[in-house]
Amino acid sequence: MRWGHTMFLVALWGCGTPDPGGTAIIGHGGLGSEGEHPMNSRESLARGLALGIAGVEIDVQLTADGVPVAFHGQDLRELTPCSGKVNAVSWADLRACPNTAEGDRPYPVVRLDSLLAELALAYPKASFTLDAKLFANGDWWSYLERFTDVLTALHKRPELRGRLLVECQVEDFLRLLQRKDPDLPLYLYTNDVDQGLARSNELGLMGITVDRSRIDAGQMKQARALGLQVTLFGAGDRWSHREALGLKPDRLQSDAPGLFSQK
Repeated sequence: MRWGHTMFLVALWGCGTPDPGGTAIIGHGGLGSEGEHPMNSRESLARGLALGIAGVEIDVQLTADGVPVAFHGQDLRELTPCSGKVNAVSWADLRACPNTAEGDRPYPVVRLDSLLAELALAYPKASFTLDAKLFANGDWWSYLERFTDVLTALHKRPELRGRLLVECQVEDFLRLLQRKDPDLPLYLYTNDVDQGLARSNELGLMGITVDRSRIDAGQMKQARALGLQVTLFGAGDRWSHREALGLKPDRLQSDAPGLFSQK
């Protein structure tokens, strides 16, 4: 009886809606990998925010003519009928390269400067996490300069001021962005928690972004001691959400944000 009772409680625990507590729920790519629309699409981002969650995470790249767009992969052929780096094509040419890899419906690549302005006005309390994906087509430092200029200009917009966060794996990019806009919250995207915490502390960043499976309670305590925030990702079902939320991160990029719908 005891064993059966325990299993019933475990099953009940796994089926209930996870309690986020003080953790901000961020839609990974909008509705997450479990959503009905492709991540980073206009539909996924808008419908993610419509759930009433704290914000959305967006992969951002830069076109050849300096337009910020939402795209994850290193090569366009990963999701579109086109090929090459995003940074090698103009915005006008990219508009002819919709995402056709996830079903019959084509999803145009999103131009972020215009969409962010639209979403910021529609959801005045939402935050926007920009995951900078750096795939340069040409001189590296010129590319970083231009990319950071674009993000700094975005953050200066009245409707976006104080509502953007940037995460990236490349320290050079974060340092350059930090010099240009000291008020923009920056997170080091890392696979090594101990090293990531040390480097974030040395660089004066806001914190780290890391897969939930790579961090434990002791490392979370260390982050708190250093005054650093922690963003976790890699949660797609109730069990993984409960495990991640049990660590009490500041933010959780969820692949199933519908679990936390306020609508």
